[in-house]
Amino acid sequence: MSDKEPLFLAACRGKTTPRRPVWLMRQAGRILAPYRELKEQVGSIERMFRDPAIATEVTLMPVELLGVDAAILFADIFTPVDPMGCSVTFNPGPVLEFYVSTPEDVARLHTFDAENELAYVADIIGRIRSQLPESVPLIGFAGSPFTLATYMAETGGRGREFTGLRRLLHTNPATALALIDKLTDVAIDYLSMQVRAGAQALQLFDTWIGALSLADFETIALPRLQRIFQHLSSLGVPTIYYANDAAHLVSALDRVGADVLSVDWRTDIVDLFARKPGRPVQGNFDPLALFAAPDVVEAGVRDLLQRTDGQPHIFNLGHGVHPETPYDSVVRLVDTVKNHHSGT
Repeated sequence: MSDKEPLFLAACRGKTTPRRPVWLMRQAGRILAPYRELKEQVGSIERMFRDPAIATEVTLMPVELLGVDAAILFADIFTPVDPMGCSVTFNPGPVLEFYVSTPEDVARLHTFDAENELAYVADIIGRIRSQLPESVPLIGFAGSPFTLATYMAETGGRGREFTGLRRLLHTNPATALALIDKLTDVAIDYLSMQVRAGAQALQLFDTWIGALSLADFETIALPRLQRIFQHLSSLGVPTIYYANDAAHLVSALDRVGADVLSVDWRTDIVDLFARKPGRPVQGNFDPLALFAAPDVVEAGVRDLLQRTDGQPHIFNLGHGVHPETPYDSVVRLVDTVKNHHSGT
């Protein structure tokens, strides 16, 4: 490994690293007191996402407070939906101007030039890069087409199971696939823009992909994911595919085309390494395990580290940090990972 290459990027490329890199999904959020104070002052999550100075400050918080090995852009997966022609507000979760159920709804959405329409995101990335230490790279990200479509087709409002898109795939597959295809085009352009602005790695979040059967994943999601990662492969930065609740999709995940597979706690990570020798894997500590007693948290982290010793592993949670997670437990997790060396 080059002395100048950040630990996280080296691990993404499958290189042997002196220790395991660690970062956490949703590491910038309510677990951090400065974030809570800033949010109280600003009063609007939309402004926090869109104000370059504020978004930069929030992105840097976990690097400074927790000592994680990578920063991730403070934004939302719905950032590219607004310029498609569907405004999004937060109350507190996302509320869309309209939901998709007909061909006319899809026609109201349009692709756009991310360079122009989301210039503030590029501004944020440039500011972050100018303030990050060289050892801590910046991860850009987007929501996957299937996951965004899942939210956008939930015409009855936000349900617990989000059945709208799957229903649409059965009743009006042409409309559902047209929506997913349009979101695929947007994801490619949006992520490419982030790299041009300075992002050093990219993660595609697929929070709802587990709702698909293996057969449906292979026919509906996989070709679109392959198209995204094929385009991104020419950009020269590592790519990560996060598949939530996807243990039943393991046999197909290696065909997505991402450099790194990121999985939740329901996936047997040791089995995944055995299935995909040499493929870097990110994950997969259960976020709710952080509510255990501190010694139990540390023991659980050490167990995962020991089970993945010798593998190209990036330590992360299996999903985002829960907002009520004890801050000291997060610190304990990061410190335990950073102090662990193979065989210890």
